[in-house]
Amino acid sequence: MISHAELIPLLNRIKNRIPEAQINKIVSDEDDAIIGAVKQVFPKATHSFCVFHQMENVAKKFRDEFTHKEDIPLQDLEIYETANELIVAENAIESTILHRKIIDLAKNTGLSEASRKVIKYIKKIYLNNIKLLAKGFLPETNNVMEQLFSLINDFVTQTRSLKTEGGMKNFFSNLFVYFNKRPFNTGRWRGLSPIERANILNS
Repeated sequence: MISHAELIPLLNRIKNRIPEAQINKIVSDEDDAIIGAVKQVFPKATHSFCVFHQMENVAKKFRDEFTHKEDIPLQDLEIYETANELIVAENAIESTILHRKIIDLAKNTGLSEASRKVIKYIKKIYLNNIKLLAKGFLPETNNVMEQLFSLINDFVTQTRSLKTEGGMKNFFSNLFVYFNKRPFNTGRWRGLSPIERANILNS
């Protein structure tokens, strides 16, 4: 595993190419070496931790059991939505309230296997994220690189459907809807989709 000392020269090269005043935010995984190196080289920049993969992991556990989101029973849907709210919580109080809510929801004996897996997973995420929140880091979901890798993975998975004209049409139609109707999870436009954001800016 790469060390804090090894990352310093790399970040200094970035700093030499891009003035620090132009770097408003740095998004990374929760690696301690990265956190320490960024704090040393870019002390004034906001450092956020990427939670895109956390949300993907929650979604995957439900996709493995349910074909569509509409197929998820209401009690399980509440687990799904609360887990995602906890992941993007921007302070320890909000995160703890949501964690306690999930613990209460877990008492329901009729939950699906997907919900049980998410409950177990989210306990680890809560403990991890609350430590980062205590250090002043904020969750970030708009990580372009993570989204690109996820998109490539989905593309490879659906390659066979692209052999037909209808399959290709459906794939790109779903792609357009996904990126333009999916709401922002963090920042100023949290809860609004790109389409809703555009309508507000142009009204």
